Amino acid sequence: MTDTDRLQAMIDELRRMREHCEPKSNQNPRYLRYSNAVSALRWIIDDLATENQA
Repeated sequence: MTDTDRLQAMIDELRRMREHCEPKSNQNPRYLRYSNAVSALRWIIDDLATENQA
């Protein structure tokens, strides 16, 4: 399993956990934190892809 695969698995798990938050809104601090964590992991995946192309 590559780093990208492991990060994608983390993203999938965080999204599942986020779905249990009510309300499903950025007004909910936990929902927002899950969303921010997913975004950060996506940026890392993008960085890894860029490094691998260089």
